[in-house]
Amino acid sequence: MHAMIRMVKTYAILSSLLLLAAVFFESHASAEKKSASVTPTVTIEENNGTVGAVVHFSSKGLEPNAPVKLQWETEKGRYDIQGIYSFIGPSYQLEESTMTMGTTDSTGKWNGSFVVPKGFGGDHTIYLRQNNKKVAQTNIFVAPTFRLFPESGPVGTEITVQAEGISYATMESNWQLSYDNKMTGLISAVSTNGSASAKIRAAGPAGKHSITIWHGYLGMPYVNFTEAPNAYLPVPSFTFTVTDAAPIVRNEVEAQPIAAGGGVQMPTLANKSGVNATLSRSIGHVGDSVTLKASGLPAGKQADVVWHTMEGSRITGAGFTEKTRKLGTARTDGNGSLSYDFPIPDDLGGVPHRIELKVGGLAYAEVYLAISPSITKITPSAGPAGTEIAIQIKGVGWTEYDNAYYLDYDNAYLGYMCGFNSQGTVTFTVTATGEPGYHILDLYPGIYRGKQANPDVYVAPQLTYGADHPGSAIPAIRMGFTLTE
Repeated sequence: MHAMIRMVKTYAILSSLLLLAAVFFESHASAEKKSASVTPTVTIEENNGTVGAVVHFSSKGLEPNAPVKLQWETEKGRYDIQGIYSFIGPSYQLEESTMTMGTTDSTGKWNGSFVVPKGFGGDHTIYLRQNNKKVAQTNIFVAPTFRLFPESGPVGTEITVQAEGISYATMESNWQLSYDNKMTGLISAVSTNGSASAKIRAAGPAGKHSITIWHGYLGMPYVNFTEAPNAYLPVPSFTFTVTDAAPIVRNEVEAQPIAAGGGVQMPTLANKSGVNATLSRSIGHVGDSVTLKASGLPAGKQADVVWHTMEGSRITGAGFTEKTRKLGTARTDGNGSLSYDFPIPDDLGGVPHRIELKVGGLAYAEVYLAISPSITKITPSAGPAGTEIAIQIKGVGWTEYDNAYYLDYDNAYLGYMCGFNSQGTVTFTVTATGEPGYHILDLYPGIYRGKQANPDVYVAPQLTYGADHPGSAIPAIRMGFTLTE
């Protein structure tokens, strides 16, 4: 009987232990299931930011004690050109980059901070990635910032407006600069991915002058911006003080800038096997001397130097077409080499011209030569109000992105000129106006037309030509006139 009691007690104890174990494991499994069902989240403390600002974040519901990374989604910009002639418009490609990495704690939390990277502004998605999967996301708005330097100087002083964090969105990408309430030109940041450097020159009488940065996707400042859907964008205004020191006088074409994205992709040149041809310069002004050297040609033969260009107009029904003409001939020596000197023809600028070397009617070698704009006339240099200033420029281009220049008089946009129909030469007059003193005349590159209508970046001076003009590296042209009593 005692043995039976002992057996019952032992059985009861074992049953209790098994029950406790089952309860423990069920409770633990339930906790794990509950933990696994928590949706991962990430939040940021700052609603808005600017390039270079520190942003703090916190996350939870992640896999505990595991690697995690925070990724930044943005776009990379470029200009699309069809062939070497037609301008399509800006385009953007989605990109992701890792901002910071870490390890979650035992509760699945991860906190930290990161610096808003240089690049496009506007809305950005922030992802948390764990086990090669996006597990949580949030977003932040990056506002653009603008600064101006210097803040004073005489007439003709170069003024730079530097911008960071311009957006790629249609309603946020197009900006305009005005000088004393006069439209001066556009600020763009397509191929420079949100960074912009606009350059103008100080104009007007001694004293304070207002420079305002507007936004408007139709290409002009949207004045009642506080009532616009994008009223959250800034409209900064700066003051520049023109001093009474002697003006900075310039009549020159600026140095060659940087074409956006490396410039238009020209067709590959075709050379026969073993033939090599080079030019002493790849770009120059009308009339500059150039030497063409070649080797590997048939020995003791006459070679024709053939110049390729475009002729016509995009306005008339006849249109335009490629034309050729012979620049001259040169005889190869006993080794099949030659050297030929010639002046750069009076012709279209912009994209390079193709030069062929032909022997017996067959093409053996090709090279590219580009023509840069030059000032060939600006007269007179001084006179009273009402004086007619005659100006001539050579080396203007022919494509939709390099065929025109856009004129500012004392930072007021006056109009544009085209050099295609006149084969690279533009001749125009400007009537001198204003107070006695030095007045500036600036020609800026711009985009004549394109396939994309919005945002409107057409037929206006592009003040960010230094790094963000598509296709060709077109310099600004700086000129001036002294208005006498």
